Amino acid sequence: MGLRHQAFKGGFIMLVRQGLGILLSLVGVIFITRVIGPTDYGLFGASSGIVIFFYRLAPLGLNIYLLRKKTNPEQQEYEQAFTLLLCINIICVTAIVLGRQFIAQLLKLPDVAPLLGILALTIPLSTLNVPWVVKLERDLNYQRVAYIELISQIGYYLVAIPLALHGAGAWSPVFGLFTQQGSQLALNYWSSNLRLNLCWHPNTIRTMLNYGFGYTSSMWIWELRTLVNPVIVGRFAGAEAVAFVALCIRLVEMLSFARAVIWRLAMAALAKLGDDKTRLRKSIQEGMRLQVLAVGLPMVGFALVAPVVLTLVFGKDWNPVLQIFPLITISYLSYAVFNLHCSVLYLQGKNLLVTSFNLIHITLFIGSAFLLVPRLGIVGYGWAEICTLASYFILHFYIVREIGELNYTDVAIWYFIIVIILILSTFHDVARYLSCLMLLLPLASTKERKNLISYFQILKF
Repeated sequence: MGLRHQAFKGGFIMLVRQGLGILLSLVGVIFITRVIGPTDYGLFGASSGIVIFFYRLAPLGLNIYLLRKKTNPEQQEYEQAFTLLLCINIICVTAIVLGRQFIAQLLKLPDVAPLLGILALTIPLSTLNVPWVVKLERDLNYQRVAYIELISQIGYYLVAIPLALHGAGAWSPVFGLFTQQGSQLALNYWSSNLRLNLCWHPNTIRTMLNYGFGYTSSMWIWELRTLVNPVIVGRFAGAEAVAFVALCIRLVEMLSFARAVIWRLAMAALAKLGDDKTRLRKSIQEGMRLQVLAVGLPMVGFALVAPVVLTLVFGKDWNPVLQIFPLITISYLSYAVFNLHCSVLYLQGKNLLVTSFNLIHITLFIGSAFLLVPRLGIVGYGWAEICTLASYFILHFYIVREIGELNYTDVAIWYFIIVIILILSTFHDVARYLSCLMLLLPLASTKERKNLISYFQILKF
């Protein structure tokens, strides 16, 4: 119970930070998208989509290696990870800078090339953070992590919004991102009290990379998702279509901020449960309920007001986002439910199982998008997201084989109610607003009321 309370309270601090970040992001995105317009935002979305792919691959699983160790990493391990990350970043930046013209031609968006050249420099600013962030998270110092993330996010908009107002177009979010990543690196370095030197120890490198490659192989496959919008949508539907999909994804990711928080908590907290399969099953079942509530409820709230909000706040030019919002939302909600399955498989060292799941998932996604986007435009992207839901049956099979059967009853009730409301949100105003009353149905269960009350009681201490 001590670990549960500590992880829950740490997660709550990060959720509060993320909530504030959402409000800040929403205001900033409104200003930037309205001022620079769909075309320029689409150019930024296409170039940043390519760079984000490298953001997430460059750590090579070193962050997870350091985070999941059952004993605290030694100074040498932090230094070796930092040295490896520095080498990897040099390769990534060089590859993007030299290949930016080829990438732009592939996307049929020539204006993307100069943006890629500058955005490539943000990759080391992002990934060199790893040793210091891991140190803070292993100490369960989530409050410090939350403050740093919020401050760096403020820095993004302090730069991006004025540049947008002065006509910088797609360059305004580019330099805003540069500021955010730079300030986050500096603050993490100062806050962790971890000072690193370069080092090279072959045995340590071998140990890290043996795990890192196993983890990264699965992540490389999963992160191909980030390329679907710039590559497939950009090539077949143009820059404006990329902007509509990018804004929708941005809104959905802001609304599902709890998914990333709970995953980060899981990697630190579940590792302490060891091989206790009973406790792992209970943790996953409770985590699924928390995920569907923390992710689904904000999505439902936004879906109910989206037709009004998008027109009034973002402008009529952005109304096509309404066509794909429910589809992308259902996909993200589904992944949130199964997020902890992957976490436990990673912690059990079953990286190949996660890799095979990711391969099936991304094959369904890319294949469906390639077939549907040329015919349906951005709606084809949304239906491609729905096609990926079939892959979660495979993930369920894997986790049951490793730790035993899971009870999905509680989470299924909330999940299907939220999905129905998301679908009804596309209907007439009366049906859309009355559908939210369905959220009261689970509260008829005494067990569900007790579960919700227990969460609030934990937060009072």
